[in-house]
Amino acid sequence: MEQLNICVIGAGDLGTVHTEQWQALPGAEVLAICDIDETRALAAQKKFGIDAVYTDYREAFDHSGIDAVSVAIPSGVHRIVSEAAMRRGYHVLCEKPIAVTRQDGEAMVTAAQECGVKFALGFCKRFLEQVHKLRELVQGGAIGRPVFYRHASGISVRPKLWIMDKEMGGGPIIDMACHYFDQWRLIFDSEPVQVKASGLTLSTDSPLMTEYDPEVDTVTILVEFASGDVGSLSLSWGLPPGVSTETMEDVLGPDGVIAVNGLDELVVQTEGGETELFDGLDANMFEREIAAFAEAICEDKPVAAGGEDGMIALQVSLAALQSIETGQVVTL
Repeated sequence: MEQLNICVIGAGDLGTVHTEQWQALPGAEVLAICDIDETRALAAQKKFGIDAVYTDYREAFDHSGIDAVSVAIPSGVHRIVSEAAMRRGYHVLCEKPIAVTRQDGEAMVTAAQECGVKFALGFCKRFLEQVHKLRELVQGGAIGRPVFYRHASGISVRPKLWIMDKEMGGGPIIDMACHYFDQWRLIFDSEPVQVKASGLTLSTDSPLMTEYDPEVDTVTILVEFASGDVGSLSLSWGLPPGVSTETMEDVLGPDGVIAVNGLDELVVQTEGGETELFDGLDANMFEREIAAFAEAICEDKPVAAGGEDGMIALQVSLAALQSIETGQVVTL
Protein backbone atom coordinates (compact mmCIF):
# COMPACT_ATOMS: atom_id res chain seq x y z
CA MET A 1 0.00 0.00 0.00
CA GLU A 2 1.24 3.48 -0.82
CA GLN A 3 1.82 5.96 1.99
CA LEU A 4 -1.37 7.62 3.21
CA ASN A 5 -1.24 10.79 5.28
CA ILE A 6 -4.27 11.43 7.45
CA CYS A 7 -5.90 14.33 9.25
CA VAL A 8 -8.35 13.37 12.00
CA ILE A 9 -11.07 15.86 12.88
CA GLY A 10 -12.32 15.17 16.39
CA ALA A 11 -10.37 13.86 19.38
CA GLY A 12 -13.26 12.44 21.36
CA ASP A 13 -14.12 8.75 21.74
CA LEU A 14 -14.46 7.87 18.05
CA GLY A 15 -11.78 10.31 16.93
CA THR A 16 -9.42 8.50 19.26
CA VAL A 17 -10.49 5.16 17.76
CA HIS A 18 -9.85 6.45 14.24
CA THR A 19 -6.46 7.84 15.21
CA GLU A 20 -5.41 4.61 16.90
CA GLN A 21 -6.41 2.49 13.90
CA TRP A 22 -4.77 4.77 11.35
CA GLN A 23 -1.54 4.84 13.35
CA ALA A 24 -1.58 1.03 13.57
CA LEU A 25 -2.11 0.56 9.83
CA PRO A 26 1.12 -0.10 7.88
CA GLY A 27 1.70 2.63 5.33
CA ALA A 28 -0.52 5.20 7.05
CA GLU A 29 0.32 8.09 9.35
CA VAL A 30 -1.79 10.69 11.13
CA LEU A 31 -0.05 14.00 10.39
CA ALA A 32 -2.54 16.23 12.16
CA ILE A 33 -5.40 16.07 14.63
CA CYS A 34 -7.99 18.78 15.21
CA ASP A 35 -10.51 19.39 17.97
CA ILE A 36 -12.21 22.57 19.20
CA ASP A 37 -11.14 21.46 22.68
CA GLU A 38 -7.40 22.10 22.61
CA THR A 39 -6.79 20.10 25.79
CA ARG A 40 -8.39 17.04 24.23
CA ALA A 41 -6.42 17.51 21.01
CA LEU A 42 -3.14 17.85 22.90
CA ALA A 43 -3.88 14.70 24.87
CA ALA A 44 -4.37 12.78 21.61
CA GLN A 45 -1.18 14.26 20.20
CA LYS A 46 0.79 13.05 23.20
CA LYS A 47 -0.82 9.60 23.24
CA PHE A 48 -0.27 8.86 19.54
CA GLY A 49 2.84 10.90 18.77
CA ILE A 50 1.22 13.20 16.22
CA ASP A 51 3.20 16.14 14.89
CA ALA A 52 0.54 18.84 14.53
CA VAL A 53 -2.50 19.95 16.55
CA TYR A 54 -5.22 22.36 15.46
CA THR A 55 -8.44 23.74 16.90
CA ASP A 56 -9.81 24.97 13.53
CA TYR A 57 -10.46 22.40 10.79
CA ARG A 58 -9.73 24.98 8.08
CA GLU A 59 -6.22 25.46 9.42
CA ALA A 60 -5.81 21.70 9.75
CA PHE A 61 -6.67 21.29 6.07
CA ASP A 62 -3.77 23.61 5.20
CA HIS A 63 -1.32 21.13 6.71
CA SER A 64 1.02 19.92 4.01
CA GLY A 65 0.75 16.42 2.59
CA ILE A 66 -2.75 15.32 3.65
CA ASP A 67 -4.39 12.63 1.54
CA ALA A 68 -7.50 11.75 3.53
CA VAL A 69 -9.58 13.01 6.43
CA SER A 70 -11.38 11.10 9.17
CA VAL A 71 -14.38 13.04 10.49
CA ALA A 72 -15.50 12.08 14.00
CA ILE A 73 -17.47 15.05 15.32
CA PRO A 74 -21.15 15.74 16.16
CA SER A 75 -23.47 14.70 13.33
CA GLY A 76 -24.97 18.17 12.93
CA VAL A 77 -21.63 19.49 11.64
CA HIS A 78 -20.62 16.51 9.48
CA ARG A 79 -21.51 18.37 6.31
CA ILE A 80 -19.55 21.56 6.90
CA VAL A 81 -16.30 19.73 7.68
CA SER A 82 -16.66 16.82 5.25
CA GLU A 83 -17.63 19.04 2.33
CA ALA A 84 -14.75 21.41 3.05
CA ALA A 85 -12.35 18.47 3.02
CA MET A 86 -13.75 17.18 -0.28
CA ARG A 87 -13.46 20.62 -1.87
CA ARG A 88 -9.76 20.50 -0.97
CA GLY A 89 -9.46 17.19 -2.83
CA TYR A 90 -9.19 14.98 0.25
CA HIS A 91 -10.82 11.57 0.55
CA VAL A 92 -13.24 11.45 3.50
CA LEU A 93 -14.26 8.80 6.00
CA CYS A 94 -17.14 10.31 7.98
CA GLU A 95 -18.69 8.75 11.03
CA LYS A 96 -22.32 7.72 10.76
CA PRO A 97 -24.98 9.02 10.46
CA ILE A 98 -24.21 10.90 7.27
CA ALA A 99 -26.08 13.94 8.62
CA VAL A 100 -29.18 14.94 10.57
CA THR A 101 -31.01 16.49 7.62
CA ARG A 102 -31.66 15.28 4.08
CA GLN A 103 -30.32 18.55 2.66
CA ASP A 104 -26.95 18.17 4.38
CA GLY A 105 -26.60 14.52 3.41
CA GLU A 106 -27.41 15.16 -0.23
CA ALA A 107 -24.91 18.04 -0.33
CA MET A 108 -22.16 15.71 0.91
CA VAL A 109 -22.95 13.09 -1.73
CA THR A 110 -22.93 15.77 -4.44
CA ALA A 111 -19.61 17.21 -3.24
CA ALA A 112 -17.94 13.79 -3.37
CA GLN A 113 -19.19 13.24 -6.93
CA GLU A 114 -18.13 16.69 -8.09
CA CYS A 115 -14.68 16.45 -6.50
CA GLY A 116 -13.97 12.88 -7.55
CA VAL A 117 -12.92 11.74 -4.09
CA LYS A 118 -13.67 8.62 -2.07
CA PHE A 119 -16.44 9.20 0.48
CA ALA A 120 -17.12 6.47 3.02
CA LEU A 121 -19.58 6.31 5.91
CA GLY A 122 -18.56 4.82 9.25
CA PHE A 123 -21.04 1.94 9.29
CA CYS A 124 -18.60 -0.06 11.38
CA LYS A 125 -21.00 -2.98 11.89
CA ARG A 126 -20.58 -3.84 8.20
CA PHE A 127 -17.13 -5.04 9.23
CA LEU A 128 -18.34 -7.49 11.86
CA GLU A 129 -17.93 -11.11 10.84
CA GLN A 130 -21.18 -11.67 12.76
CA VAL A 131 -23.18 -9.52 10.33
CA HIS A 132 -21.77 -11.33 7.31
CA LYS A 133 -22.44 -14.70 8.92
CA LEU A 134 -26.03 -13.58 9.54
CA ARG A 135 -26.34 -12.64 5.88
CA GLU A 136 -25.01 -16.06 4.88
CA LEU A 137 -27.44 -17.87 7.20
CA VAL A 138 -30.49 -15.83 6.19
CA GLN A 139 -29.69 -15.95 2.48
CA GLY A 140 -28.98 -19.65 2.77
CA GLY A 141 -32.40 -20.34 4.27
CA ALA A 142 -31.09 -21.57 7.63
CA ILE A 143 -34.33 -20.49 9.34
CA GLY A 144 -36.51 -20.00 6.26
CA ARG A 145 -37.81 -16.77 4.73
CA PRO A 146 -39.10 -14.20 5.26
CA VAL A 147 -37.49 -13.35 8.59
CA PHE A 148 -38.29 -10.95 11.42
CA TYR A 149 -35.17 -9.30 12.91
CA ARG A 150 -35.80 -7.70 16.30
CA HIS A 151 -33.73 -5.67 18.74
CA ALA A 152 -34.86 -4.30 22.11
CA SER A 153 -32.81 -2.25 24.60
CA GLY A 154 -33.07 0.66 27.00
CA ILE A 155 -30.34 2.85 28.47
CA SER A 156 -30.05 6.16 30.27
CA VAL A 157 -29.62 9.62 28.74
CA ARG A 158 -26.30 9.56 26.89
CA PRO A 159 -23.20 11.16 28.46
CA LYS A 160 -22.64 13.02 25.19
CA LEU A 161 -25.71 15.21 25.59
CA TRP A 162 -25.41 16.74 22.10
CA ILE A 163 -26.23 13.32 20.64
CA MET A 164 -29.76 13.65 22.08
CA ASP A 165 -30.33 17.07 20.50
CA LYS A 166 -32.56 17.44 17.42
CA GLU A 167 -30.09 19.52 15.44
CA MET A 168 -26.75 18.14 16.60
CA GLY A 169 -27.30 14.41 17.03
CA GLY A 170 -30.85 13.39 16.20
CA GLY A 171 -31.21 11.00 19.14
CA PRO A 172 -31.26 7.22 18.77
CA ILE A 173 -33.54 7.19 15.72
CA ILE A 174 -30.88 8.93 13.65
CA ASP A 175 -27.67 8.11 15.51
CA MET A 176 -28.11 4.46 16.54
CA ALA A 177 -30.92 3.05 14.42
CA CYS A 178 -29.00 3.84 11.22
CA HIS A 179 -26.67 0.91 12.00
CA TYR A 180 -29.61 -1.49 11.84
CA PHE A 181 -31.20 0.11 8.78
CA ASP A 182 -27.87 -0.36 7.01
CA GLN A 183 -27.09 -3.89 8.16
CA TRP A 184 -30.64 -5.09 7.44
CA ARG A 185 -30.13 -4.08 3.79
CA LEU A 186 -27.01 -6.24 3.75
CA ILE A 187 -28.50 -9.22 5.60
CA PHE A 188 -31.81 -9.25 3.71
CA ASP A 189 -30.22 -8.30 0.37
CA SER A 190 -33.17 -5.98 -0.11
CA GLU A 191 -34.26 -2.37 0.19
CA PRO A 192 -36.68 -0.82 2.73
CA VAL A 193 -40.12 0.04 1.35
CA GLN A 194 -42.16 1.31 4.30
CA VAL A 195 -41.77 2.45 7.90
CA LYS A 196 -44.12 2.62 10.88
CA ALA A 197 -43.03 4.02 14.22
CA SER A 198 -44.38 5.17 17.58
CA GLY A 199 -42.34 7.02 20.16
CA LEU A 200 -42.01 9.62 22.85
CA THR A 201 -39.36 11.70 24.58
CA LEU A 202 -38.72 10.57 28.16
CA SER A 203 -35.86 13.03 28.68
CA THR A 204 -37.91 16.19 28.01
CA ASP A 205 -37.90 17.24 31.67
CA SER A 206 -34.51 15.77 32.57
CA PRO A 207 -32.27 18.31 34.34
CA LEU A 208 -29.47 17.04 32.12
CA MET A 209 -31.18 18.38 28.99
CA THR A 210 -31.85 21.99 30.00
CA GLU A 211 -29.48 23.33 27.32
CA TYR A 212 -30.66 20.97 24.58
CA ASP A 213 -33.80 20.25 22.57
CA PRO A 214 -34.07 16.46 22.81
CA GLU A 215 -35.27 14.42 19.86
CA VAL A 216 -37.61 11.45 20.39
CA ASP A 217 -35.55 9.11 22.56
CA THR A 218 -37.85 6.12 23.10
CA VAL A 219 -39.29 4.36 20.08
CA THR A 220 -40.51 1.24 18.35
CA ILE A 221 -39.79 1.15 14.61
CA LEU A 222 -40.97 -1.42 12.08
CA VAL A 223 -39.25 -1.42 8.68
CA GLU A 224 -40.64 -3.60 5.90
CA PHE A 225 -38.35 -4.63 3.05
CA ALA A 226 -39.17 -5.49 -0.55
CA SER A 227 -38.13 -9.07 0.22
CA GLY A 228 -40.92 -9.37 2.79
CA ASP A 229 -38.44 -9.40 5.67
CA VAL A 230 -39.15 -7.07 8.59
CA GLY A 231 -36.80 -5.27 10.98
CA SER A 232 -38.00 -4.18 14.41
CA LEU A 233 -36.25 -1.81 16.82
CA SER A 234 -37.58 -1.06 20.29
CA LEU A 235 -35.17 1.13 22.17
CA SER A 236 -34.75 3.99 24.58
CA TRP A 237 -32.03 6.50 25.38
CA GLY A 238 -34.24 8.34 27.83
CA LEU A 239 -33.98 6.41 31.10
CA PRO A 240 -32.65 8.15 34.24
CA PRO A 241 -28.95 7.87 35.15
CA GLY A 242 -27.94 4.42 36.29
CA VAL A 243 -31.02 2.71 34.83
CA SER A 244 -30.94 0.24 31.93
CA THR A 245 -32.68 -2.85 30.58
CA GLU A 246 -31.43 -6.16 29.25
CA THR A 247 -30.69 -6.17 25.52
CA MET A 248 -32.48 -8.72 23.35
CA GLU A 249 -31.61 -9.39 19.73
CA ASP A 250 -32.59 -12.25 17.44
CA VAL A 251 -33.89 -13.21 14.02
CA LEU A 252 -37.11 -15.23 13.76
CA GLY A 253 -37.99 -17.37 10.76
CA PRO A 254 -40.53 -20.06 9.85
CA ASP A 255 -37.90 -22.76 10.45
CA GLY A 256 -36.12 -21.45 13.53
CA VAL A 257 -34.41 -18.57 15.27
CA ILE A 258 -30.93 -17.05 15.33
CA ALA A 259 -29.89 -15.50 18.64
CA VAL A 260 -27.49 -12.56 18.25
CA ASN A 261 -25.21 -12.50 21.29
CA GLY A 262 -22.87 -9.55 21.70
CA LEU A 263 -20.76 -8.81 18.63
CA ASP A 264 -19.07 -12.18 18.15
CA GLU A 265 -21.61 -14.98 18.60
CA LEU A 266 -24.68 -16.46 16.89
CA VAL A 267 -26.78 -19.42 17.98
CA VAL A 268 -29.09 -21.07 15.45
CA GLN A 269 -31.99 -23.09 16.86
CA THR A 270 -34.20 -25.19 14.59
CA GLU A 271 -37.04 -27.71 14.94
CA GLY A 272 -36.69 -30.15 17.80
CA GLY A 273 -34.38 -27.81 19.69
CA GLU A 274 -31.35 -28.53 17.51
CA THR A 275 -28.72 -25.80 17.97
CA GLU A 276 -25.60 -24.69 16.13
CA LEU A 277 -23.13 -22.27 17.69
CA PHE A 278 -20.97 -19.78 15.82
CA ASP A 279 -18.64 -18.07 18.28
CA GLY A 280 -15.34 -16.25 18.23
CA LEU A 281 -16.47 -14.26 15.20
CA ASP A 282 -14.10 -11.42 14.34
CA ALA A 283 -15.32 -8.25 16.06
CA ASN A 284 -12.38 -5.97 15.15
CA MET A 285 -14.72 -3.76 13.17
CA PHE A 286 -12.82 -0.47 13.39
CA GLU A 287 -9.52 -2.03 12.37
CA ARG A 288 -11.18 -3.62 9.34
CA GLU A 289 -13.11 -0.43 8.51
CA ILE A 290 -9.97 1.73 8.39
CA ALA A 291 -8.05 -0.89 6.39
CA ALA A 292 -10.90 -1.18 3.87
CA PHE A 293 -11.05 2.58 3.36
CA ALA A 294 -7.29 2.73 2.84
CA GLU A 295 -7.53 -0.09 0.30
CA ALA A 296 -10.34 1.71 -1.55
CA ILE A 297 -8.12 4.79 -1.87
CA CYS A 298 -4.89 3.05 -2.81
CA GLU A 299 -6.41 0.52 -5.22
CA ASP A 300 -9.19 2.78 -6.50
CA LYS A 301 -11.94 0.42 -5.35
CA PRO A 302 -15.49 1.29 -4.30
CA VAL A 303 -15.88 2.02 -0.60
CA ALA A 304 -17.73 -0.54 1.51
CA ALA A 305 -20.44 1.95 2.52
CA GLY A 306 -20.73 5.24 0.68
CA GLY A 307 -22.78 8.40 0.76
CA GLU A 308 -25.71 6.77 -1.01
CA ASP A 309 -25.84 4.10 1.70
CA GLY A 310 -25.77 6.83 4.32
CA MET A 311 -28.68 8.57 2.62
CA ILE A 312 -30.83 5.42 2.56
CA ALA A 313 -30.32 4.93 6.29
CA LEU A 314 -31.06 8.61 6.96
CA GLN A 315 -34.24 8.46 4.88
CA VAL A 316 -35.50 5.54 6.98
CA SER A 317 -34.70 7.49 10.17
CA LEU A 318 -36.53 10.56 8.89
CA ALA A 319 -39.47 8.38 7.82
CA ALA A 320 -39.64 6.98 11.37
CA LEU A 321 -39.76 10.50 12.81
CA GLN A 322 -42.46 11.42 10.27
CA SER A 323 -44.48 8.33 11.21
CA ILE A 324 -44.27 9.23 14.90
CA GLU A 325 -45.52 12.75 14.14
CA THR A 326 -48.34 11.74 11.82
CA GLY A 327 -49.31 8.31 13.14
CA GLN A 328 -49.17 7.01 9.56
CA VAL A 329 -47.16 4.42 7.70
CA VAL A 330 -44.53 6.15 5.54
CA THR A 331 -43.77 4.68 2.13
CA LEU A 332 -40.20 5.11 0.89
